[in-house]
Amino acid sequence: MLKINSLSKSFDRGKTFALKDVSFELEKANVCAIVGESGSGKTTLVRLISGLERPDHGSIELDGKTISSLRKIIPPEKRKIGLVFQEYALFPHLTILENILYGVSKQKNKKERAKEVLELVGLTSLEKRYPHQLSGGQQQRVALARALAPNPSLLILDEPFSNLDAMLRMQLRNQVFEIIKKTGVTALFVTHDTQDALSVADEILILQEGEVIQKDGAANLYTKPNSVYVASLFGNTIQLTNTLQEAFQCPLNIDCCHAIRNENFNINTECEYISHATVIKKTFLGETVQLLLKLDNGEQLSVVTKEKNVAERIRIGFDSKDVLEF
Repeated sequence: MLKINSLSKSFDRGKTFALKDVSFELEKANVCAIVGESGSGKTTLVRLISGLERPDHGSIELDGKTISSLRKIIPPEKRKIGLVFQEYALFPHLTILENILYGVSKQKNKKERAKEVLELVGLTSLEKRYPHQLSGGQQQRVALARALAPNPSLLILDEPFSNLDAMLRMQLRNQVFEIIKKTGVTALFVTHDTQDALSVADEILILQEGEVIQKDGAANLYTKPNSVYVASLFGNTIQLTNTLQEAFQCPLNIDCCHAIRNENFNINTECEYISHATVIKKTFLGETVQLLLKLDNGEQLSVVTKEKNVAERIRIGFDSKDVLEF
C-alpha cells in the first residue's frame, strides 16, 4: 500500500545525507514502527512521506500512485495522509467537535463523521469542551480522531506518546492502537521507545544514520537481530569480546561478532559457560538489582538481576542457545 523506492535527502547539497537510499514497503492495514536514535532520519522520512519535504532521489507511492518523485510532487493536503504529533496541535479556541470538523470541512455529512470518530475514541460526552479542559491522554485521542475523520489511506504517528508519563503512555498506547486496528487503517508509528514498537507493531524498521539497518517482524527482530546495534536497541546487550569469551571458557567462531542479552545470564545456576565473580557494587533498582562484577580473569561486567540476596562471590553463566551471532 505504501512503497518507498531508493529515497534520499540531503540538506547540504550532498555533503551529508539525512536519508540515503531508503527502500521499503508497507502492506495495507499493517502497523510499521520506525525506530532509531536522534539524527537517524526518522523525522526526515516522515516529512518526505507527508509532503513537507521534496526528495533528492527516489520516489514514494501510496495506493499505487506516485505522490513524490523528482518529477512529481502531490501537495500534502491531497495525499490522503493523516498526521498525529506529540504536541497534539489542537486549536485552543475551538471545541473538541469543532477541532474535528475543521479536518473534514469539505466533506458531505461532516458532522455525522465527526461524531462517529468521537465515538470511536470514546469522547462523545466531551465534544463541547475545549482542549485545555482535557487531560493529555484525552487530547491525544482527539488528535487521533481528527486524523482519522477524513478516512486517510495512511496514518502517521510521530512520537505521539513522548509527552506523557510512563503509566499513562502505556495505557494510551494500547487504546490508540486498538482503535487503529479496529479501523483497518495502515499506520506508520515513529518512536524512540523500542518497547512501544515491540508491543504494537506488526513490523519494525530500524534507521541508523539515514539508512535502513533492518526491517522485520517484531518477534524476529528481537530474536534474530542482524547486528549488535539492533540487538542493543531492544534491551541491555553485552558483546562477548575475546576476554569475556576467555573468562567464560566459550571459544566462539572468530569470524563472527557475538553478544548475549542481559536476561540470559544466570546466577548460581548450571550453564554451559561459567565464570566466577566478585560483586563489587549493588544498585537497587526496585524490581531488580544491578550488579557490577569482577570476573576471575579481571574483566568487569555489569548485569541486572531480580535476585535480591546475592552473595559477595557468585557463579555466573549462560548457554550456547542464547548467544547471538552476527
